[in-house]
Parts: sequence; structure tokens; C-alpha cells
Amino acid sequence: MATVHVNLGEIGPHWTKACKKAVADLNALFHRKGVAVVLSASGAEGPSITVRTDSGILGTAVHGKTTAETGDGGRLLRAEVRLPVKVVINTPDGVRQAGPGVLKVIAAHEFVHALGQVEHSSHLMAQTLYKQLGNSPAGDTLKAGAVTLPPLSLASDTVELLKSIWG
Repeated sequence: MATVHVNLGEIGPHWTKACKKAVADLNALFHRKGVAVVLSASGAEGPSITVRTDSGILGTAVHGKTTAETGDGGRLLRAEVRLPVKVVINTPDGVRQAGPGVLKVIAAHEFVHALGQVEHSSHLMAQTLYKQLGNSPAGDTLKAGAVTLPPLSLASDTVELLKSIWG
């Protein structure tokens, strides 16, 4: 089984926690679906994803930007994931920071891009995700069609693509 290291730079406490949770939740999902790759938030040898924040990505957006270099069979060599410095959500009382679940989904979406899912499809890898206000930040979610995220969910085409790359 291949290990991909996720290197968290100076991304702030909200993104650090969300990225670590995305790593853990994706690993559980990959295990259940039989995708032979493990993400690790420690270590430096082998394929890696470096995570940074980018003030050029609007906080009203529900996405990051990922660039990746691949080798034989489409396997990741290295990638850079850029995330917005802050993600905001509108509430009746004004704008506030989006909750941790929203941040986790954005990070997981970008990590799956780095692992080889270039095209947008559905579920976690949908092109358009809509913010859904919760009763508190912890209850905020994203909507991709009829799918509410979190929890993380991968469409079968994404699972099959990742299996073809990682085994």
C-alpha cells in the first residue's frame, strides 16, 4: 500500500485541524472502498502533498487550487494544494467563519484531486458545492446535488479511478 505524505505548512489552526480530519476520514473511506493508498500527516519520504493558504482565493468560494506532478500510471509524485485563508458563510446575523466540516470537505476534495481525480464528477468531487448554514458552525455542511457533506462520500467512478491508479 502506498503512502502519500500531507505536509501542513503555516496554514493556521482551523485549516490544520480540518486537514488532519480530512486525512483520517479519507483513510477510513479508502480502506472501506479498497483504495490502496494511505495519507499521512507526518513523514517526508515519497509522494507528498504540500498544503498552503492563498489570499488570492476568495473566502466566499468553496474550493482550493491543486497542482500535481505525476509519474508512471498517473501516480502522484508531488502536489501543492492551496486553500483560501478563510472560508465564510452568510448568516442572519452577518458573515462568519464556516464550520470545521466545510473546511474538511474542501481539504478532502483537493486531496482527492492531488491523488489523481482531475475531473469533477459528483459527491465529494462535485464541481459545485453549496454552503448550508447550520445552527452553529459545527452544523454547517456543503451540498453536492442531493448529497450532503460531511460525511465524506466518493462516487463509484472516483473510487474506480483511484483504484486504477493506486491499486
